[in-house]
Amino acid sequence: MVSARNFLTDEEKDLLVQTIRKVEAHTSSEIRIHFDDHCEQDVMDRAISVFYQLNMEKTIFRNGVLIYFAIKDKQFAVIGDEAIHQKVDADYWKTISNELHQNLRDGSPFQAIVKAVQHIGQTLAIYFPDIDKLNKNELSDEISF
Repeated sequence: MVSARNFLTDEEKDLLVQTIRKVEAHTSSEIRIHFDDHCEQDVMDRAISVFYQLNMEKTIFRNGVLIYFAIKDKQFAVIGDEAIHQKVDADYWKTISNELHQNLRDGSPFQAIVKAVQHIGQTLAIYFPDIDKLNKNELSDEISF
């Protein structure tokens, strides 16, 4: 039975972490991915709770993004910290969510998540480039559960 921990293969998890690292090499932002089995509350409320549990609000520039999944409930949410909201509007997040939703329906979950990370990374590199090349990795790139 599919669960949060086995939704992706170990190889896919490793490749996803590598994708996050490649994306973060071009931005001062941080991207995290979290998988739960179930979401016992509104998916956005749970994503916000996880965002704080992962200390994502403690980044220097307040420019972290969380992609949250509740696997068995087939729900997800994508949220960004306050500095990102000053740069992009609600339509941006709707576009990301719609693309992720469509890609999850049409193909492999792994590829859908990779595309989402890459799309978000392109935007973060525009608004939050690693100008000083001091790209200090403030948060773990590992997938959390």
